[in-house]
Amino acid sequence: MSRPPCRPARSRPIIPALGIGVLALGLVACGGSDSDGDDMPPLPQRPANVQVGDAPARCAALAGTTVQATAIGLPTGGATISSAALQAADAATGAPEYCRVQGDILALTAADPAIKFQLNLPSNWNVKTLQFGGGGFNGSVVSGTGGISSGPAGAATPLARGYVTYGGDSGHQTPGASFFVNDQAALNYGGESVKRTRDAALALVNGYYARAPWKQYYQGGSKGGQEGLHAMQRYGSDFDGVVAYYPAAQNQSLVLSWYRMWQAAYRVPGGYLNRDKQALLKAKVMESCDALDGLADGLVSNTSACKATFNVGALRCPDGTDTGNTCLSDAQIATMQTGASPMAFAFPLANGITGIGAYPVYQGGDLSVWLDAAGTGTATSYYGFVDGTIKYFFYRDAAASSEGFDYRTWQPRVEQMSRIYDASNPNVDTFRSRGGKLLLVQGTTDMLVPESMTSAYFGSLTQRYGAELAGFARYYVVPGFAHGGGDFRSSWDALAALEAWVEDGTPPTGQVTVDTNTATRGRARPLCEYPSYPRYAGTGDPNQAASFSCAAP
Repeated sequence: MSRPPCRPARSRPIIPALGIGVLALGLVACGGSDSDGDDMPPLPQRPANVQVGDAPARCAALAGTTVQATAIGLPTGGATISSAALQAADAATGAPEYCRVQGDILALTAADPAIKFQLNLPSNWNVKTLQFGGGGFNGSVVSGTGGISSGPAGAATPLARGYVTYGGDSGHQTPGASFFVNDQAALNYGGESVKRTRDAALALVNGYYARAPWKQYYQGGSKGGQEGLHAMQRYGSDFDGVVAYYPAAQNQSLVLSWYRMWQAAYRVPGGYLNRDKQALLKAKVMESCDALDGLADGLVSNTSACKATFNVGALRCPDGTDTGNTCLSDAQIATMQTGASPMAFAFPLANGITGIGAYPVYQGGDLSVWLDAAGTGTATSYYGFVDGTIKYFFYRDAAASSEGFDYRTWQPRVEQMSRIYDASNPNVDTFRSRGGKLLLVQGTTDMLVPESMTSAYFGSLTQRYGAELAGFARYYVVPGFAHGGGDFRSSWDALAALEAWVEDGTPPTGQVTVDTNTATRGRARPLCEYPSYPRYAGTGDPNQAASFSCAAP
């Protein structure tokens, strides 16, 4: 059926409760109609794009306006818009014309920092929104103008595809972990900023376009992936779909396990492995496990078989002492065993979490995030997170030392931190009832967020929902994929797959991931649903996904 020609939409003021003193004028609805007009037909299932008329004036009018606190579902002092400027379309980058809005979501008290955010309002809107997650300790505004996590190279950004996009700084503007000393900043980092930022953005969207979004999505990786799980678990009525890459879900658990591994490597005499020994270990892992999936391709795909096959004891120096780079001492093997063994907690954390791990040290994991080149330990990712968390969250003292920290003596604080930060709740009934869909992606060689942790969370979802879980969640584990990089640098248009599932009712099947590493660029593998893995068929081009099948472990 052909769509009717574009026609001027009715002018409507922004909802007075939002406190935004600007009229939403000059919209053009191409092939659709207002959803709430008494004399208008209902919106089609997939509404037409909304074209903004007189965008320069309407964008500029947003500057200096406010969003009232009543429009935000958690306590705030409302939001203020510091700037709003129309950005011209850029053919070189593919960016469309859009109104770039920057503002602050104010805390209830002046002593608490605001949440700074950016909202991008395209002049040709696809009637959908996408919230971008942050990373690490956050602290800088996520612009929302780039591509999705691990998206295909050269693909159009969500903004270029017509999405309203937005992101924030999670509620602090300080480097590192020093924000932990402020309770409200800590709560915002712990997930509350997801809600506050979404609600402020939604109020502005509703006013600018004079209608609500048709679909609302969230995407992010690492800390942003954890925030995506918060969106699903805590604010499930707000989102229609979530993409979460290697989510740092059990945030507190990670800190405790990283510190345990860091101590084994740097505070046990002889426990550190230099780069040559790290390379030796990986080479021996590959020698034992690479071909267990039917093809020697530099990837350990059949991780279950690898666990049963690889024996680190075969690398032991003859008398257990360090005799050079061709073997591992007993102390070095003990370090690796610490990482390769689960950490059992002395007391349960939020949602009954009793441990974490193992880490993929015997599956080709990138040990450099744990073991630095100098052997001091202070240049590792582990140290940066652990030292800051211990100083500012537990001791609340910048001059404190993380040396000798024992989490067991801080049980009430550890339990509190787990309640605030961990995204380990399997109860996502609200999200499921809304029709929400989850795409969860993890790599086998991630030494920051181990596959075992993400799989354990997915297991808790399976235990709660059983066979019904497949109706709203998919979990993919990519061999050789690490924390955004790895020997297989996975790329996939997860947003397109999510759109098809949410908007068309088409579940993701036959999905393919492509390696973007320079040396192996373009090789493809099927994106296999957990716990299956891609197994080579024995014939066919090893760089084509069609030459593999998803096999049970």
